Amino acid sequence: MTAPRVSICIPAYKAERFLGETLDSVRAQTFADWELIVTEDGSRDGTEAIVRAFAASVSQTVCYTRHDPNRGLPATRNAGIESARADWIALLDSDDLWTCDHLATCWETAARSGAELVHAGSMLFDSDTGKDLTRRAPQPEQVASLPLSLFCNRYCIQPASVLLHRRLWERAGRFDPAFRYVEDRDMWLRCARAGGRIAYTGLETCRYRKHGAALSTHAAPMAEATARAYDKHRDWAEIPSALRLQHCAAAWAAAGRLCWRANPAAARGHFRRACEIQWRAGWWLMGLLCAARTNSR
Repeated sequence: MTAPRVSICIPAYKAERFLGETLDSVRAQTFADWELIVTEDGSRDGTEAIVRAFAASVSQTVCYTRHDPNRGLPATRNAGIESARADWIALLDSDDLWTCDHLATCWETAARSGAELVHAGSMLFDSDTGKDLTRRAPQPEQVASLPLSLFCNRYCIQPASVLLHRRLWERAGRFDPAFRYVEDRDMWLRCARAGGRIAYTGLETCRYRKHGAALSTHAAPMAEATARAYDKHRDWAEIPSALRLQHCAAAWAAAGRLCWRANPAAARGHFRRACEIQWRAGWWLMGLLCAARTNSR
C-alpha cells in the first residue's frame, strides 16, 4: 500500500463531545492525500465509535488505537507519530478545527520554503457561542527575528496548526513526557535548536477552542512548566546570555507569585531558583514571606 503524503495525528482524552466536529473539518480538506491516526489516552467514552463511524464515511485510511492507563499528552502525540506512515505529520487536537484549505496551504508552504516545521495562524473562539476571540499568529517582525522571538514567547505556534516533518521530530528528540503543560513550546524550541527551519503560511486556517471551564486552575502548573522550559534551554548559545537569564529568572518568579498563597513551600522554591539565576531583592523577600507562611501552617 502506498504511503500517504500526510499523517494526521489526534491525541484523544474524553474527546467525544467535540471530536465529531473536528473530524468533519478533516473530511472537508481540499488536500485529500492523508491518513488519520486517533490515539485515545486511557479514557473510555464514545471516542472509538465516533472514529469508526468516520472511517466508514471516507476513503482514506483511519486508525484508532488506545493507551491503558493514561500516559499524558506528550506520550500520546509520540505514539500517534510512531504509527504514522507518512513523512509529514499534521498535528490536530481533538477539539480544534481546520478550515478546508489548511492542509493544502501548509503543504504548499512546505514545498515552497523547504521548512521542516510549517504552521498556520489560529483563531481562538468561544466554545459556547462560536464567537471569534483572539487572533494567534506571528507578526512580520517576529517571523524575521526567529529564533529570538520564539525563545522570548512572542512567536505563537498552536499545535493544531503544525505540519511537521518526521525527521525533525526525531532529531529534536520527540515530545518530552516530562512536560504535562507547555510540551508544545518545549518542542518548538528544541526543533529550532536542532536546526529546523520554521515557516508561517500567513493564513489563519486553524480554529482553537476556548472551553467554558476557567483556566485559572491550570495557571500555576503552567507557569511552573514554562519556567522549567526556560531552565532547560538556558544554555542555548544562539540567544544572548542576558536574555536567557532574564526570561528564565522572571519565569520562576512568576510561578512563585501564582502559587504563594496556595502552596507557599513550592513558591519559596520558585523564588529561590529565580534568585539563583538572577538575584532580585524583591524575589528574595517574597521567598522569606513564603517561608514564614510555610512555618506558620
